[in-house]
Amino acid sequence: MRRGIIKVCCVLSLFLLIFLNTSTAFSQEEVPRILLVGDSWTGFMWAFRTFKEIFTETPGLEHIREIGSKTAIMGARAFEFYPEKYNYIQNIKDELIKYPTIDIVVMTLGGNDFMRGTPQTPSWSCGMLSNPPQEENMINTIVNYIDGIIDEILSVRPDIRVAFCGYTFAGRDRGGCSICDQQNAFARFEQAKKTLADSKSRVYYVHNLGLMQYHFGTSTPTNLPPSSVPYPGSYPSYTPFPGGDPCSLVHPSGLFDGNIHLSQQGYKILAQRCMSEFISQWLDYPKVYKINLVSLNGNNAVYEVVFSEPVLNVDTADFSAKDSLSNLLPITTVELISGQLYRVTVNVSTAVGEVILGVVDNDSITDTTSKPLGGPGTGNSEGNGDFWYNGMWEYHDYVRYPDHEIEAGMRYLHDNLSAYYVLLGEQGAEGLSFSPEECDLNGGQISIEPIVISGNGMLDSLEFSLITECYKNSAIDFTSRGGVSHQIAVNAFNQNMERMIYDCGGEDGVVYTIFYGLPQMLAGYMTLGNSESTMIPTVISIAAQAIDPSFNIHVNIITPIYYQLLPQYFGPNGDADGDGWTNKQEYEYFVRANMNYDEKKQAYINSALNPEVYPGSDCEDCHSSSTLGGIFEVGADICLRVPDPVATNSSYNWTKINGNLIERGLNTHCRSLWIPNAQVEDTGIYICEYDNGQKALSTYTFHVIVTDELPVSSILVYIILICLITTGSLMVLRKHCNT
Repeated sequence: MRRGIIKVCCVLSLFLLIFLNTSTAFSQEEVPRILLVGDSWTGFMWAFRTFKEIFTETPGLEHIREIGSKTAIMGARAFEFYPEKYNYIQNIKDELIKYPTIDIVVMTLGGNDFMRGTPQTPSWSCGMLSNPPQEENMINTIVNYIDGIIDEILSVRPDIRVAFCGYTFAGRDRGGCSICDQQNAFARFEQAKKTLADSKSRVYYVHNLGLMQYHFGTSTPTNLPPSSVPYPGSYPSYTPFPGGDPCSLVHPSGLFDGNIHLSQQGYKILAQRCMSEFISQWLDYPKVYKINLVSLNGNNAVYEVVFSEPVLNVDTADFSAKDSLSNLLPITTVELISGQLYRVTVNVSTAVGEVILGVVDNDSITDTTSKPLGGPGTGNSEGNGDFWYNGMWEYHDYVRYPDHEIEAGMRYLHDNLSAYYVLLGEQGAEGLSFSPEECDLNGGQISIEPIVISGNGMLDSLEFSLITECYKNSAIDFTSRGGVSHQIAVNAFNQNMERMIYDCGGEDGVVYTIFYGLPQMLAGYMTLGNSESTMIPTVISIAAQAIDPSFNIHVNIITPIYYQLLPQYFGPNGDADGDGWTNKQEYEYFVRANMNYDEKKQAYINSALNPEVYPGSDCEDCHSSSTLGGIFEVGADICLRVPDPVATNSSYNWTKINGNLIERGLNTHCRSLWIPNAQVEDTGIYICEYDNGQKALSTYTFHVIVTDELPVSSILVYIILICLITTGSLMVLRKHCNT
């Protein structure tokens, strides 16, 4: 499974919607309760947002959500969760700590180990049919890895329950022996996983062998319609095990790759099976959602405790407070504010350090239908309802914005690929990121093996921001100046996006569904339209042709002739607002390294889409007479100005040898460099690179000395000081040139 997925991630590789938690409206907020852990099966359920779809369709569960971007890893094997490989176990722990309301883990794992092997064992093969101990050793090795992963999960918090979701039968004959032999071996593997789950507290196996055959029918060698084979047995007997027909393959209508990955509807059926077996019941138990300190007055600390639903029988015995030394503190009052909200007062007169309040489940708290907090079982034995997280927490849902919001698509892609960056690094793409704050793929050379992409020094997201701004702002029209208009941008991007979706396999295709955000980026590159930009989608689509056809990507080779290219407006050398300055010139002038991302974005949009703002338009006149250098007293205002001749539209770039002018807060893109309140550290050699009107870059050098006391006017003293500065600087320059 992994090889094809990795290639997709390498080749084809939301804003975060923040919900600040307030206790009065908590019931209406989205709350994560499920963590998806494992391989491509949970990966697809995360990509399709399968559980979210089910939750929004189920009354009472509309606000429940799942998490999976860092823990549902396409192509993962069980041994890779450990520190010596990729340490995905730490991802799981981090997510459980970050989201204290998660109390259910849905796991699919082991299939890739079975089909591709582990460091200790080979993959399963038909030859193992004549060597049962070898098969048994392989299965036990995989199960032992999974056993350790589950133990790590349960060690984080005692309230976790694990739904160990089994696989279904495959849709492809792998050859070498009969389909019966192949799938019965897989059933033996699933039986071992079930035995593991049965042996562990709070872990439950979900039996799915035959589930897809039941819903979609079978094929090869027997073509049976849906509902013709036995439905897989349910907990606790699991009879029949397996369900379905091990000697037949799943009908292709239940798959999207003709192999082992299910269709979107198939994964929904799988998730519904997990829901009906266990998860619906678990979510129906009342739960603590948060504990917040709201006031500290004298000896009393007041906390708000919010439950998932109205609860009864809440009293002082249900809470425990302790300080930094684990000293227990008295609970003085418990007050019902609403059905879900309680206010708890703690006497902190003897407390040392930080005080935290916890709910300690003793099965006395129930909802209005007598279901106990966290389900049956007390805090001392299983911790069903225990909750010790104090403070605000926030949940970031993954939202799909309109396609023209290219930056939002980049964020969605980045957040959902974050777990794969280590794999991309293994493929030679170390450092590759789709984060809007980092991604600069446009403008340079591209190679695939290893992946090397050199950018043009402009963040791709900011280049795309011109397209998005023109798309959204109907008032933009610079056509009278030779620039772009809102309608031009809308027509071009809509055409390009429609064509890109088609070239990437359609709206229901793998790319647009799973790697949402990538087609938006690729359409953005085509709209930028310069050859360096259009090269990116073309190269990616050519490389995608090499991916295993069974993965069902169906990507066309992307060619510019089918797209509307607008390099004259949006490319680096284009001029969106028709002010005579290229987009890159305005970017380099107004976008400063010391700005945060939002400031950079605003600065670029304001300059590239405003003819009144151009390089030099913001230059401040010097507050003192200009000079070509000299000796100055501390506190002086110095104005260094490039002498004539200069070109009318010249750009200026000031630097200082062994100095950082941007950190000093100086404007380095004007004809005059204004140095207010000069200090001794401003001493040095300043260089300005500019156009002197000869269509060639020139430089002018300024020597500046700032001293505590202005020396006696002496040409000799001045020359000596200048020579000292120059000599030291030349040594630096020589050293720099020789390195």
